[in-house]
Amino acid sequence: MSEPAPPPPPEPRRPDRAKLAARQKRSRAEQPGARRSKTPPPLVQVAPDDNDPQSLTDWLKGEARTGVPGAGVSFVLHALLLIAMALYVIHQPKFDDGPLSLGWATGRETDQAVPETPPSISPIAMIPREKPKSAPKPLSSGKTANGRKVTPVDVSRALSLRSQRGRQGTVGGEGEGNKVRRAMNLGLGWLARQQKSGGNWQLHDGYPDAGYQPLRTDTGATALALLAFLGDGHTPVSGDYQAEVANGLRWLKSVQKADGDFHDFDERGRQTAYYAHSMATLAMCEAYAMTGDEQYRQPVEDGIDFLLRSQQPNQGGWKYMPQDVDTEGDLSVTGWALMAMHTCRMAGIPIEDKDFGLASQFLDAVASRDGALYRYQPSDPPQNVTPAMTASGLLGRQWLGWEADDHAMLDGVEWLLQPKFLPDWSGGRRNVYEWYYVAQVLHNLGGRPWDDWFGRVQALIVDNQRSRGSRRAPEDVLGSWNPTGPNGARDEHSHIGGRLYLTVMCLLILETPVRHAPIYSHEKDK
Repeated sequence: MSEPAPPPPPEPRRPDRAKLAARQKRSRAEQPGARRSKTPPPLVQVAPDDNDPQSLTDWLKGEARTGVPGAGVSFVLHALLLIAMALYVIHQPKFDDGPLSLGWATGRETDQAVPETPPSISPIAMIPREKPKSAPKPLSSGKTANGRKVTPVDVSRALSLRSQRGRQGTVGGEGEGNKVRRAMNLGLGWLARQQKSGGNWQLHDGYPDAGYQPLRTDTGATALALLAFLGDGHTPVSGDYQAEVANGLRWLKSVQKADGDFHDFDERGRQTAYYAHSMATLAMCEAYAMTGDEQYRQPVEDGIDFLLRSQQPNQGGWKYMPQDVDTEGDLSVTGWALMAMHTCRMAGIPIEDKDFGLASQFLDAVASRDGALYRYQPSDPPQNVTPAMTASGLLGRQWLGWEADDHAMLDGVEWLLQPKFLPDWSGGRRNVYEWYYVAQVLHNLGGRPWDDWFGRVQALIVDNQRSRGSRRAPEDVLGSWNPTGPNGARDEHSHIGGRLYLTVMCLLILETPVRHAPIYSHEKDK
């Protein structure tokens, strides 16, 4: 038991505290309108009059005059407590109360300018993947879940039609002097005028109708523009746009991270991430395949390695971030990733067949009617098939070795060619994203269905191009296509991709006859 504390030393001429409090009560009662506080007693016991601001002030003044040390201690303690609480609030992490956005731009970002050269950003850590050092080995089973073989097609001559000589007589069937050729030249000219001084393109700046919710990825915009130039045979060393293509590729190389990722943001889950990376890898692969320039080899190898390390390990798809066993990909992103893999082969860089086999398993997971129809992701109901996803799935099957007369291929194509899905440039019906895939599927097959369908699409695209208008920013429209005149189908994405996205997709569709040689022989059609 501790000893009692010694009594404090006597204080000279100290006023009686009880009398002082009584005088303060009388003084307050005499004030007009004064009334007793009904506030419940606080948890910390204080003097009865501390609940009243006026009496507390008077009391502190009185305590200060009397020199009572307790008042000073109390004041200091309360002040320190308030300061500590304020510092705690200031340094708390700030959380966004809004919903998690998986869109291509958040509302906050749409008001911010994207620099032409993004800041240095750190790579995403993933498990290293061993690169193949020689020709890939065939699959051990050689078959997908539905019994068909997985044999990636020969790509040795896939890009052979992109030269000036190869383009002759292939665009619209009328050679280089027709109106389709003129539309392509106008469109490429518009794209060239939109390039920024740093070599990049943007989806949202410098022209009208950039989109209601503009996407934010200069990597995606730059890759799309490059694909349009490369698709028509323009490279850093040949064609009419050598400087534009060279500068665009240089910009892509400058934003590639140490782990191979080309995306110009370091935000996990951003919807643009693997679209932009796949498109950039695809463009870099085409440039390397068409020029043989070794400066593009390492970016290609790093880009494809990043892509394959991001693949879902069991089901085989891709989505907005690196996949693991607990996630699932979607066919929209996977379609671009698969084409980047095939184009890597065109550049002479081997990819293991097991990686294609895994991608084929993903196509099985989103397929309906024995592989004839396709939906967005495996967890969607089987009936949620769409023309865009069906065409993307069938194109993936063609590159993975399905025969032209496969019953599911014929069934799926017949479904795509229904009158209700025929191309239409009216509000809510235009869908260049869907047409981009349908065009490639039909071109590979050839024949009358291809001729009729593509003739219809060509006319719609050419007739709706802005063949007149300003060439000056920010009203430059000559050679482009208007994303809001009319608005397209929801899954076309022009309402967020804007004028540059729609223009590139229209050009890629018009370039279909020359971008890739048909997979199947068309000798029977001659």
